[in-house]
Amino acid sequence: MNESTSSNTASDAAIAALDQGVMASEAYGRDDLAARLKETRRKLVEPTVNVVVVGEFKQGKSSFINALLNSMVCPVDDDIATAVPTSVRFGDERAAWALTQAADATRSDDEPPPIDRQPIDFDRIADFATERASDPTVVVKGVDVQLPRKLLADGLVLVDTPGVGGLGSAHAAAALGALSVADATIFLSDASQEYTRAEMDFLEQALEMCPTVLCVMTKTDFYPAWRRVLELNKGHLRRAGHDLAILPVSSTLRVEAIRRDDRELNEESGFPAVISALVDDVVGGASDREQRAARSDLLAVTNQLSSQFEAELAALQDPAAQAELTRQLQEAKNQSEQLRGQAARWSTTLNDGVADLTSDVDHDFRQRVRNVLAEADASIEHTDPLEMWAEFEPWLSNRMSFEVVGNYRFLTDRSLELSRAVAEHFAFAGGDVLHQLDIQNPVSALGRVATDTSLEAEESSHAAKGMTMLRGSYTGVLMFTMIGGMVGIPLGPVAVGIGLAMGRKGLKDEKERQQTQRKAQAKNLVRRYSDEVSFQVNKDSRDTLRRTQRQIRDFYSARAEELHRSTTEALTAANQAAATDERERAARIRDVTAELERLGRLRDRVEALSSPGADTKGANA
Repeated sequence: MNESTSSNTASDAAIAALDQGVMASEAYGRDDLAARLKETRRKLVEPTVNVVVVGEFKQGKSSFINALLNSMVCPVDDDIATAVPTSVRFGDERAAWALTQAADATRSDDEPPPIDRQPIDFDRIADFATERASDPTVVVKGVDVQLPRKLLADGLVLVDTPGVGGLGSAHAAAALGALSVADATIFLSDASQEYTRAEMDFLEQALEMCPTVLCVMTKTDFYPAWRRVLELNKGHLRRAGHDLAILPVSSTLRVEAIRRDDRELNEESGFPAVISALVDDVVGGASDREQRAARSDLLAVTNQLSSQFEAELAALQDPAAQAELTRQLQEAKNQSEQLRGQAARWSTTLNDGVADLTSDVDHDFRQRVRNVLAEADASIEHTDPLEMWAEFEPWLSNRMSFEVVGNYRFLTDRSLELSRAVAEHFAFAGGDVLHQLDIQNPVSALGRVATDTSLEAEESSHAAKGMTMLRGSYTGVLMFTMIGGMVGIPLGPVAVGIGLAMGRKGLKDEKERQQTQRKAQAKNLVRRYSDEVSFQVNKDSRDTLRRTQRQIRDFYSARAEELHRSTTEALTAANQAAATDERERAARIRDVTAELERLGRLRDRVEALSSPGADTKGANA
C-alpha cells in the first residue's frame, strides 16, 4: 500500500469515528459537543492545501500548472505576464471568478475592504489574470478557478503568482503575500542558467515564510545542458545549507505525452515525480495534521461524555463513598466555573498577552523599518540616485514587503504561543490548544500605500553644463584680467587658463550640488514611503491582533462552557444516583455500564487511529 492510499484509509477511518462521535453526542443531549465534531469533520472532509508556485519572470510557471493539470487554465503568452495570483482548486465543473475590489473602496475599523467574487467566462481568465486588465474603476486582486481534476480532489490548491523578477520586481510583493499563507511552495527556475543571486535571495525569503519547498527546473526539453545546470543548482543549495530536492520537468513533453497517451514520454517529462511529491508529502502531510486534530477532539469529547456516566456508576456501586465523590465533582465543577466569564484567569492571561504582543509587534516592525532605512540610506550615499533609482524603487517595495511578511510571521508565532499559554489554564481537564489562526495576507496593506516614490530629478543637459562652465570661466578671466590691469602686469593668456580652471571647478561644484540635492530628495522619498507603510501596516496589524484575540477568546470560551456543562451533569448524575433505591440500583448499574462500554468502544476506535505522518518525508527532504 502506497503512502497516499494509506493516508486516504486513515482519513476514512477518522471520518467514520467522527460520525460515530457526533451520533453519540446527540444521543446524550450534548449538541455543543456534536457541533464541535461536525466542524472538525468539515475540515477533514474539505481540506485546503495551498501550494504556491513562484519563480522569476518567464520561467514557465503558468505552463507548468497547465501541464500539471492538463488544462489551459493559466494564460501563457510571450507578450503578457501574470499580474495577480491565480488559484486553481477542485470543482465538479470548470468555472472561474475574478476577485475584484472597487478602486475607491475603503476599509472599516478592523476589517479590510470587501472583495467581490465576480463570475467570468473561462476563456476570459487571461483578461483578468494578466497585465491586460485595464478597467480603472476596478482593482483585480486575484482569479479563482475550479477544475474537475483528480489531483485537486483532496483539497490541493495551486496558486500561480506573478514573476518575482528577483529582488527588483514590482510583483514580488504579491508573491511574498501568497507565500505568507502557503502550506507549501514550488520554486521554479528554467534550465537556461544556474540559480542567480536574486533567485537564491528570494529562495531564502521563501524558506523563512514556508519551510516546505519543492524546487522544480523547467524547460529541460529546450536546453540540452540541463543536467549540468541541475548539478550547479544542487551545489548552490548545498553551499547555502539547504537539503532540497530539485525535480527536472518539461511541460512540452508532458502535454505531448497526454496527447499521445504515452506513458514513457510522460515519465520522461518528470511530472510523475512532481505529482507524487504533491500527493504524498504536501497533501498527505496536511491530511495528517487534520487527522491528528480529529483524534484529539474525539478523545476530548469521549472523555467528557464518559465523565457523567463514570460519576454516576461510582455513586451507584459505592454509596458509602458518595461524600468523597461529590466533593471531587464539586471541586471539578468549581474549577470549570472559574474558567467562565470575563474574570477568568485565562481571560486575564489572554488580555495581558495581547497587550504585550501589540507592543512587541509594533517594536519589531519599527526595528525592521529602521534596518530598511539604514540599508536604503547607505545605498543612496554610495551612488547617484539618478543612476540607480530604476532598480532601487522596486527593491525598496519588495524589501519592505518582505519585512511586513516577516512581522506578520512574528505576530502569528507569538499568537500561537499565547494560545498555548491560555490552554495551560485548561490543563486539569486535558484541554485542547488552538493550533491554527485565521490571519489574512499581510501584503494587502501595502496596496493602500499611496505615496509616489518617483524621483523627479534629471541630469543637466549639455547646454546647461556649458553655461555653467562658461559662467565660471568668464568670471575667472574677468577677475584676473582686472587684477593684472590694476598691478600693471598683463595676464591675458594666464587669465584665460585660470578662467578655464575655474569653469571646470564651477561645473564640478554644480554636479556635486545637484547630486547632494538628489540624495536628499531620495532619502526624503524613502522616509515618506516608510512612514506611509508604517501607517497602513500598524493599523492592519492592530486589526489583525483584535481578530486574533477574538478567535482565541471564542475558542476557549467554548471549551470552558463544554467543561462546565460536563462537570455539572456529572455532579447531577452522581447526586441522582445517591438517591436511587436498591431495587432500581442494579438495573441502573447495568444501563450505565452498557453506556460506558459503548463509549469505551468509541474511545478504543479513536485510540486505534494511526498516528499519521510519523514516517512521512517532507517535501524538502
